[in-house]
Amino acid sequence: MGTVFDNSFFRKYGYGGLSPGRRACYISHYLVYKSIIDNGYRSALILEDDVDFETDITEIMTGIHRNLPAYWDTLYIGHCYEQIGKLVDGSLANQLYESVMPSCTHAYAVSYWGARKLVEKLDPMIPQGAIDLALLAKIKNKELTSYSVHPMPIIQWKGRDNPSDVPESMNTYFSLKNSTLRFLGHKFV
Repeated sequence: MGTVFDNSFFRKYGYGGLSPGRRACYISHYLVYKSIIDNGYRSALILEDDVDFETDITEIMTGIHRNLPAYWDTLYIGHCYEQIGKLVDGSLANQLYESVMPSCTHAYAVSYWGARKLVEKLDPMIPQGAIDLALLAKIKNKELTSYSVHPMPIIQWKGRDNPSDVPESMNTYFSLKNSTLRFLGHKFV
């Protein structure tokens, strides 16, 4: 069936040469950043609708949060093809590293100050490519302080029973040690 886009909502934003799915993704993430600022949240976890978690995600993230530096803008809990950067803490099974080139935006956190930077630097009227690539450019240019978790405790999954709204996105084939979806009895197709 697919997703129905509200064209009247999207008309007030620019195209930037993006497909409807990528444009919707860019704008929705941008609006989450604005919401973080408007509501004064210290941080927010942003999850897309096609993720799977390690069953012990609470324990994993408690350990990661303990070791996360006080000043951060983005934290990639799930990512695609990230290179491993400088180790921040190596005492946990899921370790915290400085981000190098995190792709995908299916599971990441943004701090209040990170949201302020993103709203200031991203323009929904002229999207700068897919949102994950726009964030990646800001990280590479040292405009954002970002960290990544390895191995990922949250992954993106795609299958015949879970088609993407961004069909031109790459397929990722990562697995979890203890998948919540499998634990709940989901049969992957």
